[in-house]
Amino acid sequence: MEGNKIAREIRNFRPSRPRFLRRLYAVLLPFALLAAIVVFALTLTRDNYELAIKRTQTAAADSELIKLSTIFTGTIHKNSSLYTELLNEDVPHAAVARITNSFSELFDLTNSHPGDEYKLFLTPGDTILAFEYTTYDLKKYRLEKDGDDFIDQVTTVELDRKTEFVGAVIETNLWDALAGLLPDPELFTRITDIYAWEIDFFTESRAGDTYKLIFEALYNGEQFVKCGDILAAEYDLSGTPHRAFLFTDPGGYTDYYDENGYSLRRALLKSPLNYRRISSGYSQSRLHPIFKIYRPHLGIDYAAAIGTPVVAAGDGMVRQQGWINGFGNYVEIKHDFGLTTGYGHLSGFGKGVVEGRKVRQGQTIGYVGQTGDATGPHLDYRVKKNNRYLNPLNMTVPASAPVKSEYMAEFQDLVAKRLKELDKPAEPRMYVLNQ
Repeated sequence: MEGNKIAREIRNFRPSRPRFLRRLYAVLLPFALLAAIVVFALTLTRDNYELAIKRTQTAAADSELIKLSTIFTGTIHKNSSLYTELLNEDVPHAAVARITNSFSELFDLTNSHPGDEYKLFLTPGDTILAFEYTTYDLKKYRLEKDGDDFIDQVTTVELDRKTEFVGAVIETNLWDALAGLLPDPELFTRITDIYAWEIDFFTESRAGDTYKLIFEALYNGEQFVKCGDILAAEYDLSGTPHRAFLFTDPGGYTDYYDENGYSLRRALLKSPLNYRRISSGYSQSRLHPIFKIYRPHLGIDYAAAIGTPVVAAGDGMVRQQGWINGFGNYVEIKHDFGLTTGYGHLSGFGKGVVEGRKVRQGQTIGYVGQTGDATGPHLDYRVKKNNRYLNPLNMTVPASAPVKSEYMAEFQDLVAKRLKELDKPAEPRMYVLNQ
């Protein structure tokens, strides 16, 4: 019994706590609870503060996005440019300079066309977000901000192609005959370019001449957009037909040829400018209008308004550029086949036309003037072959290469098809051939 009592006392034994510890616990416990409550409250406050900041930033960003919709839209007008149009819309100068500089790397701004449309997106701080440019033929260019630069995108609307025919009878001149018929006046320039080596429409056209043209027309639905290639043409000059057929050989080379496969392209153009009249012809003895003596005039004087562009008659290299007594401002170009052309009395020179520089056929080399010994504005145009002067109006110049013999059968098939299409009366109306 005594042993069991001792065992129970041992199991129930609990050491007593010192009195000072009980007092310490009593003091610290409230402070610990208070500290825990403060820390918990601060944590909640910090989280709520960060959340509030994020909400504020989001709201500011949303507000900024709404204000980003500062949009400038417009259309390119005749004799204007993108730069001018943007300034007229009060777009800040810095933004105009930035967008024209960046866009010019994607699109040649000299090819801007009346009717082209643009759209510019700016932030309130005049930062460019995006720029869109749609050409008159529905090709869309887009620049979009990407960091400090732009990413670009180009999309093209698929257009319907129609083959069309138009004919005309000349009463006064080719322009008057076709002006009311052609869907795009630019076609007239291309017609004269095709025949630039064959026919001088300013001097050789006659009343009663006839003209027929087959060309591509591009439509967006029922709306005409632009003209495509001129596929074939026929000009009956005083009873003699001059035909042109567009042909691309399997090697990828494209040119205009007559029905026998000879190229219409020549080493020199028939005339190097659009002029009003010939004021003086080629002569071995002409009364000089200033000096009143007879002496040779070994060129052609083309009367035209001051500033009329003068183009290189053929590919070549500029041999002289500058002032030559009597000729005033003068350019001389050396061509293949021993040919040289000279251009006198210019009011000024074309960009990049300097001695030793190559020029292309049709490139502007100067402008009609009245410099040197001249009684009025005109171009003195001269041609030499192997240093002997030729009459530019009746000279014969080498042609470009004909259709290659291995492609002749394919070419003749094309000619047969086009001749059937051209076999229509030259009356002032238009036909659609492929409907």
